Amino acid sequence: MMQSDLQMLREKSVLYAEDDTITRIQMTEILEMLFAKVYVASDGEEAYYLYEDTSPDILITDIKMPKKDGLSLIRRIRQHNYKLPIILMTSFAEQELLLSAANLSIDGYLVKPVELEKLTSTITKAIQRTYKDEGLIVLSNHLYYNFATKELYQNGKVVVLGIKEQELLLLLLKDRYKTITKDEIGKALWPFDPMCDSAIKNIILRLRKKLGADIIVSVRGIGYRLYNSEVLS
Repeated sequence: MMQSDLQMLREKSVLYAEDDTITRIQMTEILEMLFAKVYVASDGEEAYYLYEDTSPDILITDIKMPKKDGLSLIRRIRQHNYKLPIILMTSFAEQELLLSAANLSIDGYLVKPVELEKLTSTITKAIQRTYKDEGLIVLSNHLYYNFATKELYQNGKVVVLGIKEQELLLLLLKDRYKTITKDEIGKALWPFDPMCDSAIKNIILRLRKKLGADIIVSVRGIGYRLYNSEVLS
């Protein structure tokens, strides 16, 4: 998990539902290291009440629980909320129950006992869906671009971009898994003028100062791309 992913989780809350006491205690300790706030329930009914009271950013629930099982809990939540990322926990003996979860928009599955690396990767992928839905791209720690508002945020505050800086950032974000050539940048930013290397270098330098030097990578002799390892996709 990248540092930006860990930081993202530390700003969020999780609702965890598990009826087995030992598993619940062990998982809660791990989740408290990852999340800003952890809400814990010992059955599905309690979990739903906590969900209504706390509006968590993600739900992790066991599939078998008293009063209301995991599938019933998810089904009730999905009646009015399809944005909440949900991860379902099962044992090997419960694999057949996963067929019942096929239409509940589950974001991930974890088989007990859960390994830490698998837990963190599954949580990260589930959380990333909400960023996609909201049109948000995470560039690095506390640095986000909102496609809906066309604004760059750092530590919750808007970073003011010039017109050409905005155009360059959008160009890099649009094709963020490929290298954008200098010629492509020139045609996009100055469509009616001949390409000028110094103008491209200048706008790259200005944008790097606002994004952080490591976000835009130079590909020698070709052009530039975003540092993919730090971009949520």
